[in-house]
Amino acid sequence: MKSISATPAPNQLNMLEIGVQLRAIRKQKGLTLQGVQKLSGGRWKAVVVGSYERNDRTLSLKRAIELADFYQVPLTELLGLSSEQQIHSRSELRLDLRSIARKAEFDEEIRNIHTFTMWICARRRDWNGEILSLRRDDLSLLAIVTFLAEAEVASLLDCADLRFPQSTLRH
Repeated sequence: MKSISATPAPNQLNMLEIGVQLRAIRKQKGLTLQGVQKLSGGRWKAVVVGSYERNDRTLSLKRAIELADFYQVPLTELLGLSSEQQIHSRSELRLDLRSIARKAEFDEEIRNIHTFTMWICARRRDWNGEILSLRRDDLSLLAIVTFLAEAEVASLLDCADLRFPQSTLRH
């Protein structure tokens, strides 16, 4: 008889990560749960979308496809399976400090990232001013500082185009 392991296979979807990804995409679009409901003309109820994000409700494939269409993102992105997300490396993440500085004045989350990166630069005595390589622990700390999950931080960095172009972040 085959034993069943509680540990998911490496390529198996983690429902918690999907919920985090759903929330990250909604926030990247600048939408609140109420904003989703209003923009969709009531097709997507705030309570339902919030339930998907918290994993209180199961997201069917049909509804996932519809939600991806609503957010205008590929299904793979909605589920956190895009090639960009899959090649993310937590061992090295290079940020474009100039881009962060420019965008910090317009967005509070990016302002928090800017403050954090300036702190890291000062601590390391790294005054390059163009690129900052974050370490694994830096990403965890950045998630805490921004009140986001690590996956949300990675998505924010991607969507706001804050990474140095050749940078990848593996999950």
